Amino acid sequence: MIIFEAIDTLISLGRWMVAWLVVLAVVATMCLLTALATGAYAVRTIWRVTSGPSWARSRREARRLARASRDYDEAA
Repeated sequence: MIIFEAIDTLISLGRWMVAWLVVLAVVATMCLLTALATGAYAVRTIWRVTSGPSWARSRREARRLARASRDYDEAA
């Protein structure tokens, strides 16, 4: 009789262990997906800020590029 109770206890503990494993897997998956979404948002934001011509980001850079690339003579 004691052996049957021991086996029943092991089966019960095994079920609880599997349930905890499933819960922890769900939590870990949610954390991973949250981290991936946050990283993707950060990369997309940085990409949008840095993409495009340099003159679109800075007034000083626009003036410098305009002065450096004059292909014409100004009218006097």
